[in-house]
Order: sequence, then C-alpha cells, then structure tokens
Amino acid sequence: MSFKKRLCAGFLILVVCGTTGCGPILSTHRQSNAKDALAKADSVNAEVLAPYEYTLAQEYLRKSNELWGYSEFGLSAGYAKFAIEMAEMAAEKAVNDPWTSPLKNESN
Repeated sequence: MSFKKRLCAGFLILVVCGTTGCGPILSTHRQSNAKDALAKADSVNAEVLAPYEYTLAQEYLRKSNELWGYSEFGLSAGYAKFAIEMAEMAAEKAVNDPWTSPLKNESN
C-alpha cells in the first residue's frame, strides 16, 4: 500500500472515530451542566418561587436522560440545553420576580 493510500486511510479512520464520539460526550456534558443549574436553582428555592420554570427544567432533563439511554445523543443534548436554560430562568425568576401562590392569601 502506498504512503498516500495509508495517509488517506488513517485520515478517514481519524474522522470516523472523532465524529462518533462527539454525541455522547456533548450530551453527557450538557446533562451535567443541567444538573448543576438545577442545583443552583434549588439553592434559591426556585421550586417554590418559580415552579413552572423549575418543573420544566426537571422534565427536560428527564427526557434528555431517557433519550441518552436510547443512544439518541443529538436529541438528548438538545433537551439538556433546554433544561439548562429553564433552570437558569427559574433561578433568576426566583431571585428577581418570585411567584406567590394566590391560595396563601385567601382567608377562610
């Protein structure tokens, strides 16, 4: 086999190996970041003060984990990104514009 053919074969193997590993790595990294963002939201009591955004972040992360289990790494990474965005939004809302339940203010 000539040098040129070996070089092309080596490059092809490098490209194939490099591209197949990106999906699981990106998805796992984003899931880790989503868990960190949810922990940050927990620290400012976002579950109570921003329930919609917090719950949506949890569900996006749950769906990301489910898709990761089916080796749908691209979709998993997308849902993990949504989870990060919603968790950050929940934390910000909990600090700046907290939700108060209208049921607490009712007197019976």
